[in-house]
Formats: sequence, C-alpha cells, structure tokens
Amino acid sequence: MILHLRAAVEQLYAAPPARFTPLRSELVAQARSAGEKDLAASVGALRKPTLAAWAVNHFVREHADELEELRSFAELLREAQRTLDADQLRLLGRERATRVDALADRIAEVAAEDGQKLGAGAAQEVRETLTALIADEDAEASVLTGALVKALSYSGFGSVDVADVVAITDPDDLRSSAPDRARPSLSVLPGGGGDPVDLEERRRGRRAAERARLQSALETARTDLRAADRQVAVLTARQEEVVEGIADLERRLATARARLEKVTGELDEAGGIRTRREEEEAAAQQALDAHDANDSE
Repeated sequence: MILHLRAAVEQLYAAPPARFTPLRSELVAQARSAGEKDLAASVGALRKPTLAAWAVNHFVREHADELEELRSFAELLREAQRTLDADQLRLLGRERATRVDALADRIAEVAAEDGQKLGAGAAQEVRETLTALIADEDAEASVLTGALVKALSYSGFGSVDVADVVAITDPDDLRSSAPDRARPSLSVLPGGGGDPVDLEERRRGRRAAERARLQSALETARTDLRAADRQVAVLTARQEEVVEGIADLERRLATARARLEKVTGELDEAGGIRTRREEEEAAAQQALDAHDANDSE
C-alpha cells in the first residue's frame, strides 16, 4: 500500500515500460480503496516515460556509481566555461562526445540486458540527455531524480529547459494551489532510497557563484577600461603629433611647389633665350662662310 506520491513514483519509474500502465492503475485503485482521492488523482496523472527516459532512469537507479565519472567531467567543463579557460574548453570539448557516446552505449547495453532494446531514435535521445546533463546543473539534477518522463536536449548555448521533464515536483509543491510555480525543487529517487539532492540549494549556490563570477568580470572589465582609456589618450596625443607633422610637410610641400613653378618659368625663359642665341650663331656662321667663299673666287 502506498502512503504518499513519492512512494508511487519510486515504484512506477523503477518498473519496466510494459509494467508502468497496469502498475499505475493498481496504485490508483489502492489509493482509492484507502479513501485517498487526491493521492489517487495525482498517481493517475503520472506520465509514462519515453523509452529513452526509462533507459536513463533505470541506469540512474541501478548503476548510479557509473555516472560519477561523467558528473565529475561535467563539473570540470562547467568550471572551464565559468572561468573562460580556453585551453581547458578546447581539451574538454573534444573529449565530451567520446564520453557521451561511451556512457550512452553502456545505458543501451543495460537496457538491452533487461529486455528493452533501444532503437536509433531512443539511443540518440539518450545521448542528447547526457549532453544536457554535462551542460547544465539543473539538467543534471533532473536526470538524478531517476524519474524523467522525456529526454532532455541542449541547443549548444543558454540553459537547458527542464520544465515538465520530471514526473513530479516536490510533494509540498503539489499541495500548492498555484498552477505555475517556479521550477520545482527536485530530489533523487534511487531505487533503494538514498540521500536527496536538493536542486533549489544547488540553484542558490550556482546563482551565488555566478554573481561572484560576474562581479569579478565587472572589476576586470573596469580595470581593462581604465587601461584602454590610458592607451586611447596616448594614441590620441600621437595622432595629434602626426597630424601636425603632416600639416608641416604640406606647408613645406606648398613652398617647394611654388619654388618649382618659379624655377620652371625661369628655365623656360632661359631655354627661349638659348634658342634665339643658337639661331643667331647659325646665321653668323652662314654669313662668314659666304664671305670666305667670295674671297676665294
């Protein structure tokens, strides 16, 4: 007999896909028999997970220790993104696909061992879910509930949309009358129990870390701005110096051009005088030659 919704989730999302719907009906009937109408309605509203979601849930519940290496890798990659460590990002980015493929193959193997062979589409959804887990802490916490109803996806930038990807919100949230509460606080639901991971606490820690990072980035930006201001001032002074030098050269060029024009005029005049003198010399030579010729006769 189930006493609360979380117990129903633990049973349903640990069950094989073919068992989900009949088991849900059984649990609804149990709740109704106990006079728990609200509980019966909540259990009846629980959604059957897709095959990919079931495979990930099953792996989380039965082989959680095998996720630790990927989670550690995810933390390294997120830290590199927060600190803008380009070398680490390049190194880890190249490794991400290899790790995702390896773990996705392992999840498919475990699913097949339990009689659930994943097709190409479901296998790809498992890879997309693992990629989202690496990219976003909220996505990681959603996966760790072991109660996914559908695969996650990551577009390559921004945060992962985790709305409606988990079976239930926190039981206290279910009693709220607000239909559009903020994103729920999620807890791990391993098959045999375990310590919960409070997503809200993780989110607060992430926001605090993000604010510290942004504050540091702001201080760095201000320092860089002051350095840029100094550089601009230095270069502005150099520019003014160069502009003044150009103006001086232009003045000197104008003077030189005026001198060139004057000398060119004088040269033209001297050339005309020489031409006339050359003509006069030729005429004199001709007259002399004619005189000498007459004397010889």
